[in-house]
Amino acid sequence: LGLMPVLRQAIQKNFPDSVGRSEDSARFAAALIGGPFCSMLSHPPDTFKSCMQGDVERTKFGSMRETCGVLVKERGITSLWAGAPWRIFRQLVAMMIFDKCASQLSMTLFPHRF
Repeated sequence: LGLMPVLRQAIQKNFPDSVGRSEDSARFAAALIGGPFCSMLSHPPDTFKSCMQGDVERTKFGSMRETCGVLVKERGITSLWAGAPWRIFRQLVAMMIFDKCASQLSMTLFPHRF
């Protein structure tokens, strides 16, 4: 969420005649940049967590490091990003919605800051 306002403002400033023309188009462009970037960075740890949660008895997956080793050994390094397209799409939509809500509600909830 901290990346979205920065990207949106940069897009509006640098591309005022195209994608930065309106706040919503800049928001969409910022989500297209920020969503995948943040998702790709955070996806492997989320994959480890999901595997560890599914292995309640801890018979296959132990610590985060052990889980990473098992996944890479069994399915290769790309397994760390399994399911990434769905997560990126969800993150992109969520970032647009959160940024829109934050932009609209912040003036109402915190008028003394504007």
